[in-house]
Amino acid sequence: MAKQQSSSMGFFLILMISMMILFDNSLRTALGNVVGYVFFPLFGFDYHYPVLTIFLAGSTVIIISAVIRHFSTDWVEMAKMQHMVSAFQKEYRKAMQSQNKYMIKKMQKMQADIMKKQSELSSSQMKLTPITLLIFVPIFTWIWQFLIECPHHYFDTPWTMHVSFFSSHYILPNWILMYMLLSIPLTQIIQYVLRIRWLSQQSQ
Repeated sequence: MAKQQSSSMGFFLILMISMMILFDNSLRTALGNVVGYVFFPLFGFDYHYPVLTIFLAGSTVIIISAVIRHFSTDWVEMAKMQHMVSAFQKEYRKAMQSQNKYMIKKMQKMQADIMKKQSELSSSQMKLTPITLLIFVPIFTWIWQFLIECPHHYFDTPWTMHVSFFSSHYILPNWILMYMLLSIPLTQIIQYVLRIRWLSQQSQ
């Protein structure tokens, strides 16, 4: 319990520092300039292709995070848990349909144990979140700084011309929404490739 509380406190401390950096202009600019020494030559394209810059720089976060999560996750235990939950749900539905009170009561006790195991599994995965934040914040401060310094702050879409990177219709600025839209397929592809590779290794 004490270890779990310590982990939670560490996460919230890193989260608070991350928010402070992202929303403090001087800190964000300083960190963005440091990251820019490496990222601008790689992904800057001399400000000519800002959408591609957002995608490639943001993809770095996705790839590193996905690889860390993949190799630190116990996929065997995860598969066992998924099988256990699926079997439980099947038996629980049968008990409810037959109105078997004894089985329902027994299944409810089992449900508490399953939820506890799921919580423990989720807690072990949550420990990776601070690492993800430590990767996310420096890269996104650079993207933010890059777009501010970019000579043109607009991009075109099939449905709207000259959309501002910084305007917002859904709380988040458009450049973050665009990154999220571009990143969803990439995330799925990376996870699929890593999973297939893991399964092939297990079958050998």
